[in-house]
Amino acid sequence: MERPDFVHLHLHSEYSLSDGIIRISELVSRASSLQYSAVGLTDLTNLFGLLEFYRSSREKGIKPIVGAEVNVIKDKDSLPAPIVLLVKDKKGYKNLTEIVSKAYIDGQVNGEPTVELSLLKDLSVGLIALSGGMEGHVGQSILAGNIPLAESRIKFFQQIFGEDFFIEVHRLGKTNEEEYNNAAIEIATRMNVPVVATNNVRFLMPIDPEVSPSDFEAHEARVCIQRGEILDDPRRSKDYVETQYFRTKDEMIDLFSDLPEALINSVRIAEKCNLDLELGKFYLPDFEVPKGQTREDHLRDISKEGLKKRIKTIKNSVNSYEINNKLYFERLDYELDMICKLDFAGYFLIVADFVNWAQLNNIPVGPGRGSGAGSITAYALGITAIDPIKYDLLFERFLNPERVSNPDFDIDFCIEGRDKVLDYVTKKYGKESVAQISTRGTMAARAVLRDVVRVLGKPYGFGDRLAKAIPDVLGISLEEAYKEKQFKETIEESEESREVYDMALKLEGLSRSVGTHAAGVVIAPTALTDFTPLILDSDKGTVASQFDMGDVESAGLVKFDFLGLKTLTILDQAVSRVNSKIKDQKNYIDIEDLPLNDSKTFELLQRAETTGVFQLESRGMRDYLRQLVPSDFEDIVSMNALYRPGALGMNMVDSYINRKHEREEVTYGHEAVEKILGTTYGVIVYQEQVMQIAQDLSGFTLGQADILRRAMGKKKKEEMEQLRSTFIDGAVKKKVSERYAGNLFDQIEQFAGYGFNRSHSVGYALIAYQTAWLKAHFPSEFMASVMSCDLGNTDSIQVFVDDCRNIGLNILKPDINKSSYRFEDIDSSSILYGLGAIKGIGESLVEKIVTEREKNEYKDLLDFCVRVGFNRVNKRILTALIGSGAMDCLGKRSILFSKIESCLRNAEQVTERDKSKIKDFFGDEVSIEVSEDKNIHEVEFDHVSAEWGALGFYLESHPLEAKKKEVRNMCGFFISELQAESHPQRVAGTLVHLNVRQGRRGRFAFATLDDSSGRIEVSVWAEEFDLYRSLLRKGQLLVVEGIVERDEYGGKNSYKIIAEKILTFDQARREYVKNISIHIDNKLDQNAIINVIKELAGSDEGNQVLLSYETDDASAEIALPENFLIELKDENIKTLKSTFGKENINLVYHSRPHLN
Repeated sequence: MERPDFVHLHLHSEYSLSDGIIRISELVSRASSLQYSAVGLTDLTNLFGLLEFYRSSREKGIKPIVGAEVNVIKDKDSLPAPIVLLVKDKKGYKNLTEIVSKAYIDGQVNGEPTVELSLLKDLSVGLIALSGGMEGHVGQSILAGNIPLAESRIKFFQQIFGEDFFIEVHRLGKTNEEEYNNAAIEIATRMNVPVVATNNVRFLMPIDPEVSPSDFEAHEARVCIQRGEILDDPRRSKDYVETQYFRTKDEMIDLFSDLPEALINSVRIAEKCNLDLELGKFYLPDFEVPKGQTREDHLRDISKEGLKKRIKTIKNSVNSYEINNKLYFERLDYELDMICKLDFAGYFLIVADFVNWAQLNNIPVGPGRGSGAGSITAYALGITAIDPIKYDLLFERFLNPERVSNPDFDIDFCIEGRDKVLDYVTKKYGKESVAQISTRGTMAARAVLRDVVRVLGKPYGFGDRLAKAIPDVLGISLEEAYKEKQFKETIEESEESREVYDMALKLEGLSRSVGTHAAGVVIAPTALTDFTPLILDSDKGTVASQFDMGDVESAGLVKFDFLGLKTLTILDQAVSRVNSKIKDQKNYIDIEDLPLNDSKTFELLQRAETTGVFQLESRGMRDYLRQLVPSDFEDIVSMNALYRPGALGMNMVDSYINRKHEREEVTYGHEAVEKILGTTYGVIVYQEQVMQIAQDLSGFTLGQADILRRAMGKKKKEEMEQLRSTFIDGAVKKKVSERYAGNLFDQIEQFAGYGFNRSHSVGYALIAYQTAWLKAHFPSEFMASVMSCDLGNTDSIQVFVDDCRNIGLNILKPDINKSSYRFEDIDSSSILYGLGAIKGIGESLVEKIVTEREKNEYKDLLDFCVRVGFNRVNKRILTALIGSGAMDCLGKRSILFSKIESCLRNAEQVTERDKSKIKDFFGDEVSIEVSEDKNIHEVEFDHVSAEWGALGFYLESHPLEAKKKEVRNMCGFFISELQAESHPQRVAGTLVHLNVRQGRRGRFAFATLDDSSGRIEVSVWAEEFDLYRSLLRKGQLLVVEGIVERDEYGGKNSYKIIAEKILTFDQARREYVKNISIHIDNKLDQNAIINVIKELAGSDEGNQVLLSYETDDASAEIALPENFLIELKDENIKTLKSTFGKENINLVYHSRPHLN
């Protein structure tokens, strides 16, 4: 017998999702270090990791054995059991791809993908099957003591797979394992079926006393996370053991020394598996062209016709400019030659087809996104709407003949129309050939900390505190977070914290779920399963590739990006609203042909009134707009490119602004550089500028210049040195001094990494301008559209409502007798609140409300409940409608709230009577009049909190309205009265906005307080943020002490306060109120007085009570002892006022000489 050897053939990686913690890179490294010549990957019903595994294994000289473990069933009513399928060749790979795809798309049972035996019969060619050990169908029969059934099942699998069916045995130390192994080996010997040893691997390393947590412990935690279980729960099923690690060859040979054939068979199976994948070759679907034409001919014809139409449109535009026809058509011919040479004609035709279909079907399409706007061919075909010659955009930035890669158009569609375009593409090319692209959700830092806390059985609050200590930086890892002082201190403060951190570190980054990419779509020339396995996104009901974005391209598919852009929907809605009011169609607004020099639009931008304006609405951007004072379209393009972290960090924005306003000298050093950088005042803003400098100054081709741009972005030292030499040599040949060329290259290198894609900037600047133009000219229609496209986001709605009021628009509260689902522009200065923005009010309910209202307005609450239907409304919905003010047309809110239960009860009775159709003596239906109960007792109703609960902010009410006297006494001034002073001041208000940021010294925040008289921004720097962050919650009533300064960027008479101390309103009462003075006289019952005070007293956190007693003959002030302290909460103050009279309660404050 040949010398035993071994190959792992049954192994789950992190991509199995339900179990497995092995990362592919670590698997291949471990296999290489243990001198395995081959290794198998058999994830559970998927091939997510296949290409990563295939590539990395081959790079290390290891043969990749591709496979999958699938759960097999006889029919939908039978129990599943696993079988391991391994790929022998290309045919087997195709069959396995189809098997796992059908398992997801057609075979799901209770949400789990399964494979019916009949499918295995049809798709067995090229596959090797392992029985699945004691968990498989054969193993279950053996353990059930039914040997005849086990033999029958073996024969069945042999009929399907022939000599490629193997009985799988493990020696993991599991319960019943020895019984199974003995029986399985005996049956295999008797039936002449080969046996193979596997280790059913789930993690890499064995338990090591020096390492905590071990891989096994981390794996158990991962399984519990996926199942929603707790590690220490004695009831949880423990399906895995410590021995399921990636054992060495020697360990496996020792383990199966008495069964060498089981080891040898693992090697023989590996020898049978010889999959050779062709990667990197692209396949486009066929695009039908007119008979007698090639794709290339057709592309040339329609591009030239399209360019003629574009030139005609330019000449008739309000922004018309001179066109050099020769230059335009030469550029088109150059691009077409390149496109056809690189065999991308089909790609352009496919994109143009679905973009043009969208436009013909009134689905708004963006003017251009990414580098695609640099192509005049795309412009001629209608794919983009940006003239690349007018805006100095480069084709080579999109498609470089000297660095061939697939063209990649990112197309923005109106978010409401995107799915219609996808449906069109699916129908055109066939549903078997079109799918979206899957993505993998991973265990990110905060989430994995919380998960680990849960599975370790620790309190939620503990995990919440750990997670919140992580700096608020997008994509931050646990290791990066640990470098920050606050997080490190939190982890080091207890063994519990450290235990959680160590476990989370082990699991961080593992795949945990599968989703669908927001934009990516693949279209195959044949069935998609010829290229990629598929998965069903059960949440969306859409089919997606199992391969992710990078892998689908490696597999030969070209991706198309269909993006949904909400702003296009806003523009479409706003233009429709405006045009619906214009009688003559000739005067309709054409959003594609707005004057780009409109003074009203630039005045709006200069005032930074850009809330709702695409790309220009952030706080930082508004600050820069005020400084910039934009005066032409190029300023918008530049700001779009410059407002990025890198450029901001290099002070490029400040230089641009200072040079524009001649506060900083601009030097170019060469006329070629001045020509290229003149529009940006010598600041390298765009990647295209780098390319143009390399071309004009050093003689680079644009293809070479694009390679230079990419190299500068990646900062590869050796490549940069070589390119620097080429750049200087080229410049010297063009009579440029060597020193100047070297300095220029260094300057370019410094800034090029932060340069932005000008093609993208121009496209998005155009959308920004369009939104700004609409806001400047038709603010009511525009803001109504903006809010209607964000109905579910109360934070955004509040910002938009505030902005509407700032620009003079009146926001009318919702009204069930007038409002629709969306916000409606009533006139040029008024917007009616949309019912869809009230929490818990869905579109179908609003449709019913509107349908009934169109017959007759609602006259009272009962009428509303009866007509809308008691089965559609409940107490929660009615409370929201009343709280929002939508039912103010029916009566007082507190009275309406009191009637809810009786009206619902009566409405139900009416519905039941209608169903029974009661008839009178003569057979006619009886009409039953129902009216509201007039004897309803009005209950207490908190208008303020009800409005907050319904809308998520205060539209008409304000929590400080009833506390104005307190605010005056506590703070001295309202926000509208504040002035900048050198001493600390005190201000009270509701926190309406909070923006938390990460800085070098930790997290800090900008908050906005509102006291109904005005608003003020509060700067909460890192030290104060750490102290008071638990108080910084939207809707919280706060009192802030600090220095009030003028806000330079906030407009005229705008101030901000630098927080030194922050208290809740109740905390402020406790600290600033000296005592509660209660004025009493001899008319009041002394026992009643004592009982009320005793009932309210008892808190150590309360304030002292001072009884001011007065009779006709005498008066006295009595300070009650400390066991009679009363906590100054709203309900306690209310009780005191109702008992003693509002006029007899006075809060006496400590003197505040240093404040206000």
